Amino acid sequence: MPVITIPPCVAENLDALSALCDQYPLKIPLTAAAEFLHVHPDGLRSAAEKGQLPFGFGWQKDLLGNRAFCIPTVPFYLWYTQSAGFRL
Repeated sequence: MPVITIPPCVAENLDALSALCDQYPLKIPLTAAAEFLHVHPDGLRSAAEKGQLPFGFGWQKDLLGNRAFCIPTVPFYLWYTQSAGFRL
């Protein structure tokens, strides 16, 4: 049976994900999530406002139009890994 080797870039990304989760065990700041995903924070904000993020959400905080965002760490981790860390 052939052995599957994990490419170094994948291992590095998973190490970075672990470090991100260690740094933010409850909620990941939107800017940190955007940096990890290599996307612009405004794009991630827009997706959160539209309800298009499977791992986070956004809402209007006040009547002035200020917004807030929440990216819980566990759903983000499970989304990124597709729950592979929990499969047997």
